Order: sequence, then structure tokens, then C-alpha cells
Amino acid sequence: MESITLIRIIKTSWTNFWRNILLSTAATLVMATTLTILTVTFLIYSLTNVTAHSIQQKVDVSAYMKSQVSETQILAVKDEISNIPNVEEVQYISAAQALQNFKQKHAQDQLIQESLSELDSNPLPATLDIKAKNLSDYPAIAQALSDPKYQQYIASVNFEDNRPVIEKLSKILRITREAGIALAIVFGLIAVLVIFNTIRLTIYNRKEEVEIMKLVGATNWYIRWPFIIESVFYGITASVITLLLMIPVFQYALPKVGGYLGISGSAQSILPFGIGLLFVWQLAIALILGIFSSLFAIRKYLKV
Repeated sequence: MESITLIRIIKTSWTNFWRNILLSTAATLVMATTLTILTVTFLIYSLTNVTAHSIQQKVDVSAYMKSQVSETQILAVKDEISNIPNVEEVQYISAAQALQNFKQKHAQDQLIQESLSELDSNPLPATLDIKAKNLSDYPAIAQALSDPKYQQYIASVNFEDNRPVIEKLSKILRITREAGIALAIVFGLIAVLVIFNTIRLTIYNRKEEVEIMKLVGATNWYIRWPFIIESVFYGITASVITLLLMIPVFQYALPKVGGYLGISGSAQSILPFGIGLLFVWQLAIALILGIFSSLFAIRKYLKV
């Protein structure tokens, strides 16, 4: 009996979906538009995070070692610095490698190349390049490097030279992330209100039908279920539409934007999810919004 009732409810929902095709189309398009806005907002936020991480990987602090310090001592210092809290990576660059890197960087500058050829010794010191887990961790790391126990090994640290850039980047990234979260919340609230009012309008146009069902003895849940199932149809259709709109974004737009921002790879390498997971995420949001909107919108019409 229960299976027969469920089949009847699904058939009723499907019939109502097509019988009120204009309202169904409006509700579906509103939901699809909402999902598209939320998806684009989330993609922008994710892309911002990836860009921030890419920029952060290019920022470091260099500790220039004294010329009399041996390689064994430098490696020992490297191990100690690696244990400083919030240090992600420490890279040792020997004096010879530093000179080689400098020559390659200025390979097209003939004057610099001629000047280097006139030198009898290597003017560049061995260096420890230190990367922090977060941009905000660099001041604490620089403070740790100023400890007297490092003074006999480290000639200088270039943190003060990089401080303005690091602080500016840190501020920009913080504001960008906070703005992304705020936009997602605002659009989410707008989505709930718009979908709620759209579904409430569809139910309002069938209020007499609800009242008649209530008068002939139908239970509240028997009346609710066709509207809930109908909202599921809205959600599935809207998710498919949104997915079709997002496929070109994933395949073409995101890789180009990533390349412009200096991030190579496909959309899957830029973002923490693929197109399949995106569809599941969209469908889940659509179903939650549709079902809860239907439940709230129909409450006032269940009282005759």
C-alpha cells in the first residue's frame, strides 16, 4: 500500500510539474540562476585561494651565511631552522650555486657577465632560503633568526627588505578571502529568499487544490509530498542546466584564467574538485533549498 501511495505521489508531482509548466519553468530557471551564481562565487573564491598559495610559494626570507662558516655547520643550522614553528621549508644554496643562479638570471646582461669574469673570487655567500607556512608567519621567523645563537653563522637576513611586500600581500589575501566568504553568505541568503518566494508562488496558485484535499480528509504529509517531490524535479533540472553552463567554464575559461595568473594546469589541478563532484554539490544544494522552501511555503495552506 505504501509503495502504491508513493508511486501515486510521484505521478501527481510529475503531472503538476508539466501541467503548470510556466511556473515550473520559472522556478527551475530561478534555481538554476541561483546555483550558477553560487558556483561562480565558489569558483572565484577557490581560484583566489590557489592564486594566494601560488604567490605565497614565491615569497621567502633569505639568511646569508658568513664566509667562514663551513657547509657542515650551515647544514646543522638548516636543520635547526627547519624546527622553528611555522617554517614549511628551508633550502640550502651554496655559494657556487648562488653564483651560477645569478649568472643564469643575468645571462643577457653583457656588462654583468664581463664584471663577473673580472672577479678573482665568488662575492656571493651561501644562503638558506626559508619559506613559511603562511605569510603572517614571517615576522616570527625573522625574530627567531635574530637569536644570539645564530649570530656566529648568519651575516644578515633580508626580511626587513621584504617586509613591506609581505605585509601588503598578507593584507590583500586576507581581505580577498574574507570578501569571498561574505559574498558566498550574501548570495546564499538571496538564493534561499528567491527560491522560497518562487515556490511559494507556485503553491499559492494551487491553494484551492490544497484546501479541497484538506477538506476531503487528506493528511498534511500526503498534501506536502507532491510539492516536495516537485521541488526535487526543480532541483534536478536546475542542476543539469547549471552543469551544462559550467562545463565550458571548466574546460576553457578556468585554465586560461589560471594561466594568466601564473597557475598552470587544467581546472582539476587548479580546483579541489572535478566536474562530477561539482554536480553532486549543486544537486545537494538545490534539493536542500527546494525541499525546505516547499515545507515552509505550504505550511499556511494546511490550515483550513
